[in-house]
Amino acid sequence: MDEFFKQAYAGKRYQASIPDTLDLAERAALAINGLGGVIDPALHYQMYFLVRYAVRTPYMRHHSADTTCDPKLAESFAMMRLMCGSDQHAEIETGQRAELISRIEDGLYWNYVDPARPWRNSYNPAFDGERKDEDLSNVTGVGRMLRALLAWRELDAANPRWEKLIRELVEGLRRIAIFREDYAYYPDGGFGEPFNYPRSGWLRTDEPKGEAEGGEGSVVCYQGHQIQALSRWYAMSGDPAALDLAGRLTRFCMLGKFWGGVPDPTRKGVVGHVAGALPDPACVAGHEQGHWYSHFHARAVALRGMLEYARVTNDARVLEFVRRAYEYTMTFGIPRIGWVNCYPGAINVMEGCALGDLVALGIRLTDAGAGDYWDDVDVLVRNHLVEQQLTRADLLERIAARSPEPKPGEIPTTPGQVYLGPDVIARSLGNYAGHSSPVSIPNPWVMQCCTGNGTQGLYYAWEAILRENGDTTQINLLLNRAAKSADVDSYLPYEGKVVIHSKTAHRLFIRVPVWVQRHELRLCVSGQPREPLWAGNFLLVDELKPGDQVVLVFPIQETTASYTVASRTQDECTYRCTFRGSTLVDISPRDDSPTSYPLYLRDHLRAEQAPMKTVTRFVADRNLLHW
Repeated sequence: MDEFFKQAYAGKRYQASIPDTLDLAERAALAINGLGGVIDPALHYQMYFLVRYAVRTPYMRHHSADTTCDPKLAESFAMMRLMCGSDQHAEIETGQRAELISRIEDGLYWNYVDPARPWRNSYNPAFDGERKDEDLSNVTGVGRMLRALLAWRELDAANPRWEKLIRELVEGLRRIAIFREDYAYYPDGGFGEPFNYPRSGWLRTDEPKGEAEGGEGSVVCYQGHQIQALSRWYAMSGDPAALDLAGRLTRFCMLGKFWGGVPDPTRKGVVGHVAGALPDPACVAGHEQGHWYSHFHARAVALRGMLEYARVTNDARVLEFVRRAYEYTMTFGIPRIGWVNCYPGAINVMEGCALGDLVALGIRLTDAGAGDYWDDVDVLVRNHLVEQQLTRADLLERIAARSPEPKPGEIPTTPGQVYLGPDVIARSLGNYAGHSSPVSIPNPWVMQCCTGNGTQGLYYAWEAILRENGDTTQINLLLNRAAKSADVDSYLPYEGKVVIHSKTAHRLFIRVPVWVQRHELRLCVSGQPREPLWAGNFLLVDELKPGDQVVLVFPIQETTASYTVASRTQDECTYRCTFRGSTLVDISPRDDSPTSYPLYLRDHLRAEQAPMKTVTRFVADRNLLHW
C-alpha cells in the first residue's frame, strides 16, 4: 500500500459489545471483498463488469463499460475503507488508483486502443455505429473520474496533485461540450459505448431530440455525473468555469423534451430495456415536474447532478424540480421497503444502481431543506439497500448447481475476456445484483455499475447516521455507528431500544422515526429519567458529559400492509408485507424458482430480544463529507 492509503484511511480501533443488528460497517467490509475480487490486475486493473451466477459454472466477463465504471469502484473503495477500516485488497486498490491516473491525458479520461481488449468499442451492437481502432473518452467516465479525484482530494488535501488533475478534467469537459445559447450538452457523437468522444473529435454534434436516444436509452444520464462533479468542485474551490458549465448542463437537462409522459405497457416499437411513453394525463404537465417513464437510474444520475447544482447555487426552481421528481418516483413500487420499479412497463425490476441514487436523493434533499425524508432513507437502508447486496455464497452455489450449462456462444472465447475459475462466487461476494423483484433476484447477475452505486449508497447512509458539529451531534438514523463524539447501539428491530454512548458530545439531536408514538417514548441519561424535549421530529438531549449513556426505549410492534407493483401490466402483483418498525420481516407471495436468490429471509428478526456480539469498531480520522 502507498502513503495515500496509510494516511487517508488512518483511524482508531477498539472492542465493543453491541447488538447483533444491521451494521453498515460490516456490509462495507464485505463490499471491499467484492470490489477487489472483480478487478483484473493482469489487464490494467480493469474490472470484470459482468458476473453470471445462474449458469452451471459461474463466470466473470470484461465488457466495454469496464473503463467507464472503473472510477466508480475506486470511489467506493475509499468510502468502504472509512466505514470499516479493512485493508483487504490494499495492493489492488493502490494499483488501480495509479492505473486510473495514467488514463488522464489532454484533459480527458481515456479508454485507450488495446489489442488485448477487442471488446472495448462495442456496447450495444444495434447502436454501436461504425467501430474504429481509436482512443475513446466516454463523457460519463470523465464525470466519474472527476468524482473519484474529488474524493481523493478531500482525503489528501495537502497534495497539489489532485487539484492539478481536477482542473485538467474541468478544462477538458468544457472543451468538448457543445454550447447553445444558455445551455450546453454532450452529444451521442461517437461509436461503441453511448456518448463516446473519439480522439479525432465528435463525429456529429446534433442536439438530441428526446430522452430515449442512444444505446442506453437516455440522454440526461450522460450529463449528470459531470454536473455533480463540477458543482462539488465549485463548492470546494470557487472555480467559476466549473460552475458555468454545471449551470449550462443543468439547463439542458431541464428541457421539457426529456421529461413527462407515463409508461406504455405495450412497449410498441421499442427494443431492449427501454419502455415507451404515453402522454401525460389531462391537467398534468409532467415535463415541468420531473416526471419520467423509463430507466429511472438514468434519470437519477441527472437529478443528483441537478440537486448538487441547486444546493451550491441556492436555485429554488431546480431544487423544486428534483424534489417533485423524487416524490413522483416513490409512487412506482413499494416505497416502504425502498423497492422502485426502474423500468415500468418494460421489465419491471429494481436496478441496483438506483438504490444508491435514492439514498443520495433522500439525504441531500433533506440537507437542502426541501423536506424531511429521513423515514424514506431509513426504510430503504434497512430493507432493499442491504437485501440486494449479495451476501450468501451458499445460495449462489445452490443456484449455480440448479442452472443449465451455458448456451453455445454465451461465453465469449476471446482470450482474457472471461474468468471461469472456481472462486468466482467467493471473489464477487459483496457485489450488488443488477436487478431484483420485491422478493427475489431472479437468475442473479451483476453489473458493476450497480456495485459502485449500491456500495456508495451504504456510505451515504452511514455518513448520515451521525453528524458532528462542535460539541453537538445529530443522529438521523437509528442504526449502529461508531464515531468520535458518540457511539450508537441499535437494538432495532428486535427491541424498541437505542443506546448512545457519549464521548465528547455535549448535546444530541436524535431523529425519531415516524412510527414511534412520542408519548410512549422513555428517555434516560446515565440511569436518570428525563422528560423528552422535542424540536420538530428531533429529540433534544443536552448537558451531557463524557461517558454519559443515553437510552431511548419505545414499543415496537408487528404491522402488516399490502402493496401492488407493476399495476396494469403482465407482472402486476400484490404483496403482503409484515414490518417490525421500519424493517420488513416477511413478504408474500414468494418466488420459489430454483434459480432465484430469495430476499427477506428474516424470521430471526421477529424475536423480541436482540442478540449481542463483540466486535472491533473503527473510527476513521477523517470522513468524506462532500459526496
